[in-house]
This record gives sequence, structure tokens and C-alpha cells, in this order.
Amino acid sequence: MGTIMRRKLTGQDSSGRSAFAGNPNPLLRDCDVRQARIKRWVTTLLILMVPVSLWIGATAHSDQQQRLEDQKNSIHQVTATTTAVAESVPAVSTELGASGAAATAVDSRWVYRGVEHTGRVSVDTGSPAGTTTQIWVDNSGDLSMRPLTSSDVVAASIFNAIGSWVLVASVLIGAYQLMRFRYDGRRDAEWDREIADLLRRH
Repeated sequence: MGTIMRRKLTGQDSSGRSAFAGNPNPLLRDCDVRQARIKRWVTTLLILMVPVSLWIGATAHSDQQQRLEDQKNSIHQVTATTTAVAESVPAVSTELGASGAAATAVDSRWVYRGVEHTGRVSVDTGSPAGTTTQIWVDNSGDLSMRPLTSSDVVAASIFNAIGSWVLVASVLIGAYQLMRFRYDGRRDAEWDREIADLLRRH
């Protein structure tokens, strides 16, 4: 038993060589050393990912800022006038208007560069014919989505920066936890074998 315990405490195997050469704690197992090494790698990668995420955010900001500048010349605001009453519709088809009230799409007309256009525009439900509202159109005078704002550009850059770091962190930490689970099982199995071996010997 003295020989067995001495080998356990000194970390030596049957060949007399240290199983954990250079390791300050001879009680650590090989899987303990590997787990600690992988943990350091994960931590290092997470730190290195910070400037990469900042670069991704800066790139997204530049791209979105360019889109904003392009939209200043391609999307324009005009006034549309409804040509019918915005009658109530089933709730499933109802949207929210600019005022926060229920809105309904209704036939409207607007003029862009001297040319009259028609289409369906959302206004507050119950609005009479002749109601005016601001809409966005493209260079052809057709309805368009609202252009980007400076707040949208900032939000996109922050989302890309933080999102990229969180994504990588989730993968790395998930992989580490999976590895840790496997090593925990291996450690438990080794302890069970060694305890059983000691009981058989004594």
C-alpha cells in the first residue's frame, strides 16, 4: 500500500516516470492538465475576439452609413392624399398608424416631380377622404420603405459588434462545457477504478 500511495502522491507510473512532468501539483491528473490548458485557450480566444468584433462593428457602420448616404438621393418624402374613407377592417388586418392608433390601408394619390401616382397608404382607421399623410417614394415615385437614420446605423454597428462576439463566445464556451462534462466523467471513472483496486488489495 505504501508503494501505491507513494506513486499516487508523486504522480509516477509503473515505469517510474512522472506522468505530469513539469506540473507543480503531482496530484493533478492528465485530464486536469488538458482541461486547464483548453480553458486558457478559450479565454485567450475570447480576448482576441474583442478587437475582431470591434472591426466587424466598424465595417457594419461604414456599410450602413454608405447606404444612408445613397438613400438620401434615392428616397424622398412627399404628401399623399387619401381618396376614400379609411373604413374599419378585421383586427387581423389592422396595423398601427403614425399616431399609434389602428391604421388601415386606403387608396391615395400623390405627386412626385409633376407626375401623379396612386397607391394604398396607411392612415388612422376612420380617417375621411382627403386626409393627408407623409410617405416615402423612390426616384420613380413609387412607394418605398422609410430610409435609414443615424440611429439605425449606430444600432446596426453595435448589433454586429456584440453579436459576433456573443456568437463566437457561445460556440467556444459550449465546446468547453462539453469537454468538461466528458472529463468529469473520466475523472469519476478513474476514481471508481482506483478505489475498487485499493479495496481489492486490502
